[in-house]
Formats: sequence, C-alpha cells, structure tokens
Amino acid sequence: MLKKRVVAAVAAALVAGGVSAVEVNPGGKGEVLLAPMVMVAGGWESELRIINTDTVNSVVAKVAFHKAERSEEVLDFLVFLSPGDVWRGTAVKNADGTFGVRSTDESSLVVPVAGAVGCPAATAQSVGFDPMVIKSSVPADFTYVKVFQSRLVTGLGAAPVAKSAILTAYSTACNAGTPITAADTANVLTADVTLSNAANGNMLRLPMTALANYNNSAYQRIGFPSTFAGNPTNADALGTTTKARVEDALWATDFAVPYDVTSGSTTFATVTFPTKETFISSAGTQYAGFLPGGRAPNVAMQIRNEQEDLIGTAGCIVSPCAVNPANTLPNELNVLAVTAGSGTNTASQVFTSSFTRGWVNMSIEPSASTARGEANYNNFGTAGAPALVTVINWVTRGTSLQGSWTYAAKTQAPDNN
Repeated sequence: MLKKRVVAAVAAALVAGGVSAVEVNPGGKGEVLLAPMVMVAGGWESELRIINTDTVNSVVAKVAFHKAERSEEVLDFLVFLSPGDVWRGTAVKNADGTFGVRSTDESSLVVPVAGAVGCPAATAQSVGFDPMVIKSSVPADFTYVKVFQSRLVTGLGAAPVAKSAILTAYSTACNAGTPITAADTANVLTADVTLSNAANGNMLRLPMTALANYNNSAYQRIGFPSTFAGNPTNADALGTTTKARVEDALWATDFAVPYDVTSGSTTFATVTFPTKETFISSAGTQYAGFLPGGRAPNVAMQIRNEQEDLIGTAGCIVSPCAVNPANTLPNELNVLAVTAGSGTNTASQVFTSSFTRGWVNMSIEPSASTARGEANYNNFGTAGAPALVTVINWVTRGTSLQGSWTYAAKTQAPDNN
C-alpha cells in the first residue's frame, strides 16, 4: 500500500509539470545561500566558508555583501570551486572604515571584468584576496550576504581541477552568452559564517540558510546588483526564479527568541529581510510592508519569563496589546539587544522589565501573501512575513565568555498547495 501511494504521488507531480518549488534548508545544500549577518565591528571578524559538495563538477559562485540599511550591494566577487572544494574568506575591518575580504584560498581569483556585460576575463590577475583591494565601496560594520551559484562547470574531470581551467571555461561561456540549462545547476552548495574576536577568544558559527531548487538560468555578473527581483539595468541578471517564490520559502508567522539577561549574560536578536531590497523599491514582493512607498514592518513582542508570566507586547503593559507603531524594523538587517530593566523600546533595543530569563514571542506584522509564487506551491492568501531571525546568547562562566548563535524557532506558514 505504501509503495502504491509513493508511486501515485510521483505520478501526480509529473502530471503537475514537475515544478520544483524553492525550498529553505537551514544548514543544508542549495543553489542560493544566505548569511543573515556579517559583522566587523568592535574587533570582530567574520569568516565565510563555502563548500562544493559535488565531487564531479566544478562550480562558480558569486558572493555579494549587502548593506544593512537598504541592501545596496557594496562588494561582490566570484569564487571558483573545483569538485569537493572548500573556499574560505574572512571579512575584516579596514583602517578607513570599509571592510575587506582576506583569503589565501586558491579559489580566490582576482579577475577583471571583460567588457561591459559583467563577465570575467579568461585570465586571473592574481590569486588570493587582499582586504585593502577586495573591499567594500563604503564603510559598513554590519552586512548580510547572498551567495548565488552561477553555474556548474562540467567536463573538466575529477579533482584536482586547475582553477584557471574553471575560470577559462566559465569566462568563455559567459561572454558567449551560452544558455544556462537545468543541467547546469544543482543543489550542491553549503556554507556557514563564523564570527570571532581575538580580544576575548570567542567564536560563533551559524550555518547559512540554503535555498534549494532556485533554478538559476543567467550568469551572476560582477558589478551588477544581485537581487531577487531582477536588475533594471540588466534584465537577465537573476534568471527565472521570482522574488515571490523565494518569499514563499521564507514565509513565517512568528518567532521565538529565548533570552538570558542575568548578570554577565546578554542576548541579541537579528532580523534579516533578504527580499526587502529597498534600493530597487522591492519590485516583485508579495509582502505589503516592502512595497514601493511602503513603511517599515511593525513588530509585536510578548515577553515571558520562565514561570510563564507575561508583561505583554513591548511598549505596553497589559497583554494582549496591539502592534505598537513605534516598534518597527526599518532595515534589511536589524540587530536588537534584549536588555534587563525598563526603558523606551526602539528598533535596536527591547527591555524585559523585571524578567531576567525567558523568551520573546516576536510577531512581525503579518501580511497576507498577494502573489502566486508557484502554481502548485505557494502561500497565497496566508498571513506572514519573509524573514530570517537569529538569536545570539552570551553567558559568562567565571572568566570564560561562552556564546551560541542559532536560528530562532518559527511557525512556518503552510504552502497552500
């Protein structure tokens, strides 16, 4: 009976056209990877590690850093991964306030752009990244990162494969406009980001969120913004997957943020909206708060202690409370400190009154989905918000500072098949 049901399900999928929806897979494998936060402030560095789990084919991927406030792309480059390869690069603060990427990895090829189309030249200028050369266009302490698999590079044989051969093959195909087909993409990339601070020796590591089945069909070009909505100056910059499909995968209704603000302990939450893309007026979104001319999403936060007592929505006394218009999340990347005591809650600080341990029920202002991201897989008409939320907890044990960095538990919206 089970076998019959499986066969019937496969048959139904084929009849439906075999469409594979974009799926979110935290810590898993995919075509697009999202690092919710990269930090270079206060002595911190952020190492990015990208793994090509395909042991047969090479991969070219674009790494793009986006500003926290409006998601403008402030640094991008390509990495060239041979079969089974790992790339490492570390974002560090420069003396001029910018950040740069330091890497001695062989996949870090400094490659000029060939012509005006954003494709790389066939020959690299050098190997390895100097953070004063591969650096951001403006100062930035906090960014978030998108990693786009541009395409597989096949036919070069098993490892070891020369990085120069990957570059030449990719450059030739990109500059010739060779179409990227379904056979040229696969869910083979995985990655993480590690925050470290030499001053206290502490380290935090978070798997990047992987978006599977993105089905990129266009070359990810250097110097052109990597957006989920497409680039107005380069219509083929992203391929065929729409922003609405990505938002379907990220759609959630609320998040649970555990906190510990006892003496010697601190808690932070990060809220990232990778599809908001204010700098291009967020074309293609299905979330009302991101629409051109829209406003920052409001957020309601019910604060509980470990004895299940409730002080209500941040900014009010009795729960349940209406969403407080003063509690907004204005940026694409928002960092909130959870603080003991009383005070005025803002977009960057939430007070827990007399509570020292518990959890915050964070409900980002829900909006019903207005677009059908996929014909057979979408959240059409379902209230929620497309967001990535993480929690950082610091605890002092004697002279040791210990930290953890995790994704916040969330209520995933149904897909409304």
